[in-house]
Amino acid sequence: MAANTLPPPRERKPFRWGLWLENTGWYGILTIVALLTALPFFWAALMSVRENSANVFRPNKPPQLIPYPGLIGWGAGAEVAEDEGSYNVSAADATEDLEAGTWRDYQPEFEPRIAGASLEPYMFPATTENYYRVWTDVDVARYFSNSMIVAVCTVLLNLLTCSLAAYPLAKMRFKGRNVVFYVILSTLIFPEQLVLIPLYIMAVKTFGFTDTLYGLILPFSTSAFGIFLLRQIYMSIPDELLEAARLDGASEFGIWWRILLPLIRPGLATLAIVTFITSWNSFLWPLLMTSDRAYYTLPVGLAFLRGFFSGNLRTVAAGVVLATVPMIVMFLVFQKQFIRGLSGAIKG
Repeated sequence: MAANTLPPPRERKPFRWGLWLENTGWYGILTIVALLTALPFFWAALMSVRENSANVFRPNKPPQLIPYPGLIGWGAGAEVAEDEGSYNVSAADATEDLEAGTWRDYQPEFEPRIAGASLEPYMFPATTENYYRVWTDVDVARYFSNSMIVAVCTVLLNLLTCSLAAYPLAKMRFKGRNVVFYVILSTLIFPEQLVLIPLYIMAVKTFGFTDTLYGLILPFSTSAFGIFLLRQIYMSIPDELLEAARLDGASEFGIWWRILLPLIRPGLATLAIVTFITSWNSFLWPLLMTSDRAYYTLPVGLAFLRGFFSGNLRTVAAGVVLATVPMIVMFLVFQKQFIRGLSGAIKG
């Protein structure tokens, strides 16, 4: 019987100060860039839950940067601080306050501390009044739904058309294939404003797409970037896999549907994220194509919101947060597929 032998101990690598300093420097730079990138959204979110009369920076006092729940009207039993004293809000008063759109603050019953120091000077009562006003006074709900419909439909059409167009450009042999691909790729060098001129003439005079959601969706139902991205991913798939499927009697459409699409899901997720963000943030085209407010998208509605609440930047900040959250959620859900899709495109 063979004797049990222990594996040889691993040789401990010497600590390299140069590598540690290099990694620390890169992580420090990335941290600073991340903070600078997130700072505008953090500031908008902070301003959107502040009262209109409250200021972040006060003379000879610390800045108030930590919100705590400070509004009533959503339920009964909250203790309200008034000049005359405090009292408990009844269910009838809470409902009445909610319907009337009035808001009042109450002081928190706790005093958070860090290392024995009180955080109360840095705290301020948060309120959803700004979100309530944006959602009800300017019909942001309609703008939000229009943007969601346009973005989702544009994403679905791009996934279909780009995946179909990229397949023959990557896996089929025909005369002029490279010429077609480079012509499509060359459209990326033209600025958006130059492309919008003929697109606008065609959409308005030929199809009459003014003040319709179709006019915001169909002109962007495909993209040169999407075709390029998926073509590169298709090229990373071995041709032998497709030849074996053809020998088994699979049609070209069957190969695309049953074999290729499941293999390029990371690329599809990447294209979906990029298309969704581009469509969601689109401002110039919806502004040109819509004159009826019923068809405004959220970016156009936010421009109108800035004029409607010109003296209340906190309400405008609430609209900005509402416009930003869907993009953040979209990326967080598909971030792994997004990175894998870009990696596959580079390898292809």
